[in-house]
Amino acid sequence: MPTAPVKKPPVKRTAVKSTAAKVAPARRSASKTPPASSADSPILPVDQLDALRKIKPDAVEWVIQQTQIEAEHRRAETTRVNDLIFVEHLLAQISALIIGVAGIWGGSWVAVNGQPLIGFAIAAVVVTALAVVQLTARKKRQ
Repeated sequence: MPTAPVKKPPVKRTAVKSTAAKVAPARRSASKTPPASSADSPILPVDQLDALRKIKPDAVEWVIQQTQIEAEHRRAETTRVNDLIFVEHLLAQISALIIGVAGIWGGSWVAVNGQPLIGFAIAAVVVTALAVVQLTARKKRQ
């Protein structure tokens, strides 16, 4: 005798209450250090210098001098990094040129010595690989 399928009771679905994350209020620090500036200015803002002059008048000249030294160092480092990036890109282009020329020369040599299809395949693989590397590198930079 066939048995009747057992009916399961329907699943009761309830709505889930979503809550927003609460952000703690910002605390005021007792530190007297000025906030970091993202500008490349060699001098602190006037109100900060004025407050420092009230606390310790002879320190203002020292702060200005140290800020100028730090800004000059940061500019020199930025120039150095940009130069190194330029050299890296230039060496990459020269390396790609050498690899491409070697691949085409090797494929041509094989083709001239009796295997034209294999020579064509070698040259095509090298050129295709360089194109893929160049396009993926450009895509990553964007």
